Amino acid sequence: MKSPHSAPNVAAIWQQGMARRRFLKWSLLGSAGVAAVAAGGFAFLRRSPLDNQPAPDWATGLSAAEYHLFDRARQVLLPVEGTALTPSDQVPVVRNVQALLNNLDPATRKEMGTGLGLFDNAAVLSHGRRFVDLSDADARAYFDSWGRASVIQRTLATVIKQLTYSAYWQEPATWAPTGFDGPVSDKWGLAYLGNAPLPADDALRANQPEGQA
Repeated sequence: MKSPHSAPNVAAIWQQGMARRRFLKWSLLGSAGVAAVAAGGFAFLRRSPLDNQPAPDWATGLSAAEYHLFDRARQVLLPVEGTALTPSDQVPVVRNVQALLNNLDPATRKEMGTGLGLFDNAAVLSHGRRFVDLSDADARAYFDSWGRASVIQRTLATVIKQLTYSAYWQEPATWAPTGFDGPVSDKWGLAYLGNAPLPADDALRANQPEGQA
Protein backbone atom coordinates (compact mmCIF):
# COMPACT_ATOMS: atom_id res chain seq x y z
CA MET A 1 0.00 0.00 0.00
CA LYS A 2 1.13 3.52 -0.75
CA SER A 3 1.97 5.82 2.10
CA PRO A 4 1.71 9.62 2.36
CA HIS A 5 5.40 9.62 1.43
CA SER A 6 4.63 8.74 -2.20
CA ALA A 7 5.32 12.21 -3.61
CA PRO A 8 9.07 11.58 -4.01
CA ASN A 9 8.23 8.45 -6.05
CA VAL A 10 5.97 10.51 -8.32
CA ALA A 11 8.73 13.07 -8.78
CA ALA A 12 11.20 10.29 -9.60
CA ILE A 13 8.93 8.88 -12.31
CA TRP A 14 8.45 12.37 -13.69
CA GLN A 15 12.15 13.13 -13.84
CA GLN A 16 13.17 9.70 -15.15
CA GLY A 17 10.68 9.91 -18.01
CA MET A 18 12.10 13.16 -19.38
CA ALA A 19 14.85 15.69 -18.80
CA ARG A 20 13.12 18.40 -16.77
CA ARG A 21 14.62 21.33 -18.63
CA ARG A 22 13.57 19.89 -21.99
CA PHE A 23 10.00 19.06 -20.94
CA LEU A 24 8.27 22.19 -22.25
CA LYS A 25 10.09 22.02 -25.58
CA TRP A 26 9.28 18.35 -26.11
CA SER A 27 5.70 18.45 -24.91
CA LEU A 28 4.46 21.66 -26.49
CA LEU A 29 6.45 21.40 -29.73
CA GLY A 30 6.31 17.63 -30.11
CA SER A 31 3.62 17.84 -32.77
CA ALA A 32 1.82 20.68 -34.50
CA GLY A 33 -1.55 19.38 -33.31
CA VAL A 34 -0.64 19.14 -29.63
CA ALA A 35 1.09 22.50 -29.80
CA ALA A 36 -2.04 24.05 -31.26
CA VAL A 37 -4.18 22.67 -28.45
CA ALA A 38 -1.75 23.77 -25.75
CA ALA A 39 -1.33 27.22 -27.30
CA GLY A 40 -5.07 27.90 -27.53
CA GLY A 41 -6.20 26.18 -30.73
CA PHE A 42 -9.62 24.50 -30.93
CA ALA A 43 -10.91 27.19 -28.57
CA PHE A 44 -14.53 26.20 -29.01
CA LEU A 45 -13.97 22.46 -28.55
CA ARG A 46 -11.80 23.08 -25.51
CA ARG A 47 -14.72 24.58 -23.63
CA SER A 48 -16.17 22.36 -20.94
CA PRO A 49 -19.29 22.59 -18.77
CA LEU A 50 -16.89 22.15 -15.87
CA ASP A 51 -15.27 25.50 -16.67
CA ASN A 52 -18.19 27.14 -14.88
CA GLN A 53 -17.72 24.99 -11.77
CA PRO A 54 -15.02 26.38 -9.46
CA ALA A 55 -12.81 24.15 -7.39
CA PRO A 56 -13.75 23.73 -3.69
CA ASP A 57 -12.39 26.30 -1.25
CA TRP A 58 -9.90 23.79 0.17
CA ALA A 59 -8.26 23.19 -3.23
CA THR A 60 -5.86 26.10 -2.95
CA GLY A 61 -2.93 24.05 -4.29
CA LEU A 62 -4.73 23.06 -7.50
CA SER A 63 -6.08 25.11 -10.36
CA ALA A 64 -9.76 24.58 -11.14
CA ALA A 65 -8.76 22.61 -14.26
CA GLU A 66 -6.41 20.39 -12.23
CA TYR A 67 -9.09 19.77 -9.64
CA HIS A 68 -11.59 18.66 -12.30
CA LEU A 69 -8.95 16.52 -14.05
CA PHE A 70 -8.14 14.53 -10.91
CA ASP A 71 -11.79 14.30 -9.91
CA ARG A 72 -12.48 12.78 -13.33
CA ALA A 73 -9.42 10.52 -13.03
CA ARG A 74 -10.77 9.35 -9.66
CA GLN A 75 -14.03 8.28 -11.29
CA VAL A 76 -12.35 6.64 -14.28
CA LEU A 77 -9.45 4.86 -12.57
CA LEU A 78 -11.30 3.71 -9.45
CA PRO A 79 -14.51 2.07 -10.72
CA VAL A 80 -15.36 0.23 -7.52
CA GLU A 81 -19.15 0.30 -7.86
CA GLY A 82 -20.61 -3.14 -7.29
CA THR A 83 -17.58 -4.34 -5.32
CA ALA A 84 -16.73 -4.45 -1.63
CA LEU A 85 -14.16 -1.69 -2.08
CA THR A 86 -14.74 1.74 -0.58
CA PRO A 87 -16.33 4.16 -3.09
CA SER A 88 -13.78 6.77 -4.16
CA ASP A 89 -16.19 9.61 -3.39
CA GLN A 90 -16.13 8.57 0.27
CA VAL A 91 -12.41 9.29 0.68
CA PRO A 92 -10.57 12.57 -0.04
CA VAL A 93 -8.79 11.42 -3.18
CA VAL A 94 -8.31 14.82 -4.83
CA ARG A 95 -7.41 16.47 -1.53
CA ASN A 96 -4.71 13.82 -1.06
CA VAL A 97 -3.45 14.42 -4.60
CA GLN A 98 -3.13 18.09 -3.74
CA ALA A 99 -1.06 17.23 -0.66
CA LEU A 100 1.23 14.98 -2.72
CA LEU A 101 1.76 17.68 -5.35
CA ASN A 102 2.46 20.25 -2.66
CA ASN A 103 5.54 18.21 -1.70
CA LEU A 104 7.14 18.70 -5.12
CA ASP A 105 9.74 21.39 -5.64
CA PRO A 106 8.38 24.54 -7.38
CA ALA A 107 10.08 23.90 -10.74
CA THR A 108 8.79 20.33 -10.99
CA ARG A 109 5.34 21.41 -9.80
CA LYS A 110 5.17 24.08 -12.50
CA GLU A 111 6.13 21.60 -15.20
CA MET A 112 3.66 19.10 -13.78
CA GLY A 113 0.90 21.69 -14.16
CA THR A 114 1.81 22.20 -17.81
CA GLY A 115 1.78 18.46 -18.36
CA LEU A 116 -1.62 18.06 -16.71
CA GLY A 117 -3.04 20.77 -18.96
CA LEU A 118 -1.55 19.03 -21.98
CA PHE A 119 -3.10 15.70 -20.99
CA ASP A 120 -6.53 17.26 -20.54
CA ASN A 121 -6.55 19.34 -23.72
CA ALA A 122 -4.86 16.89 -26.10
CA ALA A 123 -7.95 14.67 -25.94
CA VAL A 124 -9.53 17.23 -28.29
CA LEU A 125 -7.36 15.82 -31.09
CA SER A 126 -8.58 12.25 -30.77
CA HIS A 127 -12.01 12.62 -29.17
CA GLY A 128 -13.18 16.16 -29.96
CA ARG A 129 -13.41 17.08 -26.30
CA ARG A 130 -11.21 17.42 -23.26
CA PHE A 131 -10.35 14.48 -21.02
CA VAL A 132 -12.61 15.79 -18.26
CA ASP A 133 -15.62 15.49 -20.60
CA LEU A 134 -14.94 12.00 -21.97
CA SER A 135 -17.17 9.05 -21.16
CA ASP A 136 -15.74 6.44 -18.82
CA ALA A 137 -14.95 4.08 -21.70
CA ASP A 138 -13.31 6.79 -23.81
CA ALA A 139 -11.35 8.11 -20.84
CA ARG A 140 -9.93 4.66 -20.09
CA ALA A 141 -9.10 4.17 -23.76
CA TYR A 142 -7.37 7.56 -23.70
CA PHE A 143 -5.22 6.47 -20.76
CA ASP A 144 -4.40 3.24 -22.60
CA SER A 145 -3.42 5.07 -25.79
CA TRP A 146 -1.10 7.40 -23.87
CA GLY A 147 0.41 4.39 -22.16
CA ARG A 148 1.50 3.11 -25.57
CA ALA A 149 2.66 6.43 -27.00
CA SER A 150 5.75 8.65 -26.61
CA VAL A 151 7.90 8.85 -23.50
CA ILE A 152 6.25 12.12 -22.51
CA GLN A 153 2.75 10.71 -22.92
CA ARG A 154 3.59 7.50 -21.06
CA THR A 155 5.15 9.51 -18.24
CA LEU A 156 2.16 11.82 -17.90
CA ALA A 157 -0.32 8.94 -17.88
CA THR A 158 1.76 7.03 -15.32
CA VAL A 159 2.12 10.02 -13.01
CA ILE A 160 -1.61 10.81 -13.09
CA LYS A 161 -2.41 7.17 -12.37
CA GLN A 162 0.09 6.88 -9.52
CA LEU A 163 -1.11 10.10 -7.91
CA THR A 164 -4.73 8.96 -8.10
CA TYR A 165 -4.09 5.42 -6.84
CA SER A 166 -1.77 6.60 -4.07
CA ALA A 167 -4.31 9.20 -2.95
CA TYR A 168 -6.99 6.52 -2.69
CA TRP A 169 -5.06 3.66 -1.09
CA GLN A 170 -3.30 5.80 1.51
CA GLU A 171 -6.66 6.23 3.23
CA PRO A 172 -7.24 3.66 6.04
CA ALA A 173 -10.93 3.56 5.06
CA THR A 174 -9.94 1.70 1.88
CA TRP A 175 -7.96 -1.05 3.59
CA ALA A 176 -10.50 -3.21 5.42
CA PRO A 177 -12.26 -4.60 2.29
CA THR A 178 -8.90 -5.96 1.08
CA GLY A 179 -7.93 -7.48 4.43
CA PHE A 180 -5.01 -5.08 4.83
CA ASP A 181 -4.56 -4.04 8.47
CA GLY A 182 -2.10 -1.19 8.00
CA PRO A 183 1.58 -0.66 7.20
CA VAL A 184 3.96 -2.78 9.26
CA SER A 185 6.09 0.34 9.73
CA ASP A 186 3.27 1.82 11.80
CA LYS A 187 2.58 -1.38 13.76
CA TRP A 188 6.25 -1.94 14.51
CA GLY A 189 7.03 1.71 15.14
CA LEU A 190 9.63 1.91 12.36
CA ALA A 191 10.81 5.40 11.49
CA TYR A 192 10.50 6.56 7.89
CA LEU A 193 14.01 6.90 6.45
CA GLY A 194 13.11 8.60 3.18
CA ASN A 195 14.08 7.50 -0.29
CA ALA A 196 17.56 6.05 -0.73
CA PRO A 197 19.60 8.02 -3.28
CA LEU A 198 20.48 6.37 -6.56
CA PRO A 199 24.08 5.11 -6.69
CA ALA A 200 26.56 7.31 -8.50
CA ASP A 201 27.75 6.23 -11.94
CA ASP A 202 31.18 5.34 -10.52
CA ALA A 203 29.59 3.02 -7.96
CA LEU A 204 27.51 1.33 -10.64
CA ARG A 205 30.54 0.74 -12.84
CA ALA A 206 32.53 -0.60 -9.88
CA ASN A 207 29.87 -3.25 -9.22
CA GLN A 208 29.61 -4.39 -12.83
CA PRO A 209 31.30 -7.66 -13.84
CA GLU A 210 34.52 -7.22 -15.79
CA GLY A 211 33.96 -6.52 -19.44
CA GLN A 212 30.46 -5.07 -18.97
CA ALA A 213 31.41 -1.54 -17.95
